Amino acid sequence: MLFSRWWLRLKQSRGHGIHSPFAFDTITNVLHAKYGYYAFQDIPKMLTEKSLRSYARSEINHLSFRLVNHFKAKRILELNAAEGVNTRYLVASSSDIRCTCAATVPEPGAEPYDAIFINLKEKVEIENLSIDALLQLSHKNSWWAIYPINNRLSKQFWSLIVKDGRISITFDRKIMGVAFIRPSFHKMHYFV
Repeated sequence: MLFSRWWLRLKQSRGHGIHSPFAFDTITNVLHAKYGYYAFQDIPKMLTEKSLRSYARSEINHLSFRLVNHFKAKRILELNAAEGVNTRYLVASSSDIRCTCAATVPEPGAEPYDAIFINLKEKVEIENLSIDALLQLSHKNSWWAIYPINNRLSKQFWSLIVKDGRISITFDRKIMGVAFIRPSFHKMHYFV
């Protein structure tokens, strides 16, 4: 079982066996993009000046930037932002981005969020965190990024998201999971 999952992850991370154009594009141009951005040099310098460099997780931070940049998210909710290091990467791709940071799941507002980032590392329990609550804050093209997905409680929450029929496409990156609502797509789960 473990070897087959490793083999599937290896194949899918390179785009092999991926028939969905959306999933193939997301895997090759976002999740496993080989190029860097200006923010990958600028933000660490600023974090060093503010003594926040030790809180940076480059793999998660870079992936967060790529996701927001590629899918052009303008309204972002970040749950449990901790020191705000990842927030700097979320808003770096455009000055039009409005990022709301909260410690608990807020009440639904007039306008849904394009992207929701959930940090389950710093604080295991986020009050009112459920798939239904997240869906109320989302629209049909919204996506969620959950990190990490490799500890016990976050693994349970990620498993519920993967199994939920209202979530169409999910990508498992070992430490971070990305879920797309998009009801027009067939339900698929990828190990990348």
